[in-house]
Amino acid sequence: MSLRRDRSLVLCLLLFFAFANIAFSAGSEAGIGDEYKQYFNKADYHLGKFEFEASLKDCESALKIKPDDYLIRAIMCLDYYEIAEKLDIHSEGAKEKKIDIYNTMIRLAEEGIKFAPDKGECYFMRGLANARRATTKGIFSELFTAKQIEQDWLVAVGRKSDYVTPNGENLQASSCLALGVYYRLCPTFFLLKWFFGVSGDLEKAILYCKKAYDLDSTRIEIVKEYGVALITRGLDSKNQLDIEAGKEYLRKVPTLPLRLQTDRIDIEHSKMLLNNIELCPGYSRDEEQDVSEESFKKTQK
Repeated sequence: MSLRRDRSLVLCLLLFFAFANIAFSAGSEAGIGDEYKQYFNKADYHLGKFEFEASLKDCESALKIKPDDYLIRAIMCLDYYEIAEKLDIHSEGAKEKKIDIYNTMIRLAEEGIKFAPDKGECYFMRGLANARRATTKGIFSELFTAKQIEQDWLVAVGRKSDYVTPNGENLQASSCLALGVYYRLCPTFFLLKWFFGVSGDLEKAILYCKKAYDLDSTRIEIVKEYGVALITRGLDSKNQLDIEAGKEYLRKVPTLPLRLQTDRIDIEHSKMLLNNIELCPGYSRDEEQDVSEESFKKTQK
């Protein structure tokens, strides 16, 4: 009886410690999860308040707890993007600083893609960083990245985003908008398609700008770019109806609510473009892009 009692006691103790260990592990994981959520929510809050440096610090703290998190990396990319957008391209050292920031975004996005290849957010961010680096350096200096930019955004458009910014920026709408701008700015001449496998397409530009508009019809940059795309097609095909439709969207821009830190710049740019619609085909928020075949040939000499 004594041996049986001892065995029962040992079994009870083993079961007790096993359940205690499970409970402790679950409690630890819950604690870690709560701490991560606190940093995530703080980073998200600071992003919404345009406090991008503070948001980055909270993102870095969240990554220490959850180092394989792709969504935190996507938020960091948004922070860096907004920091770069605030820089005046014409001020001393700004161009180099912007390019460094875009390179950081590319690194973070590629880490996020590695951890979550089935999610769209970091594909969008990598495409965004490569595209902004191209418009900062000049379109023709970065043509080797053009195909990857297109492919990244097509992936992002095809996948539902898990994240909406505190200011209501839907990343799927952003992906559609990005493709719309890409197809407008990317040149259409044969040499480019032959050498790099890429080509602009004004029909696709309008298609994707309209998709973005359907997803978010009150976002200033979307309404502006939709107008620019319509005017560009109108100028290209000498279609006055497209031009007038595009002007209506540009006129609408100042009536919309301010949501993003770039909205005031976009309002001023909309007025500038209305005053001179000939700027629309090569328009970029960074600066006017020369996308002519003559300019491309100069880079090949």
